[in-house]
Amino acid sequence: MSFLDKLKVKVEEGGVMEAQTQEEKKDKKSSGFLQLDVDILQTTEAIIIIAPIPGVEVKGLDISVENENDVVTIQGKRQMPDSVELGGDEKKYLRQECHWGPFYRQIILPQEVNVSEVKAKFKKGILILRLPLLRLQNSGKKIIVINEDTNK
Repeated sequence: MSFLDKLKVKVEEGGVMEAQTQEEKKDKKSSGFLQLDVDILQTTEAIIIIAPIPGVEVKGLDISVENENDVVTIQGKRQMPDSVELGGDEKKYLRQECHWGPFYRQIILPQEVNVSEVKAKFKKGILILRLPLLRLQNSGKKIIVINEDTNK
């Protein structure tokens, strides 16, 4: 089965597709991976990915652009504060809504990006990834038409 056959494509507004097959999602979930929530914006100049990732240190983030510069992978691990900070080892959850542990997200972009100009910022637990679109240089050329009907 080819990659495209395995790929379950979910087209969102703006043409961004999810690059995870059902098998990959099951494997990631069963191995304890969480799916990272993201907002994806597109301007005329770039694609911008915004992801709130509380409890993550920058050195623990792994971000890559693969294939033909159109697949972004973000992975890491959300760390719960140490039990010492929470007041000891003995605790009982009354409610647990936060998701802690390893996360993974792979996104197929609608077009190639310029990898050499990708920028990532991380501030107050928010990752902002700016992926400039790859533009082919349009040098332009004037085409001269030769009139073969005239004998001059």
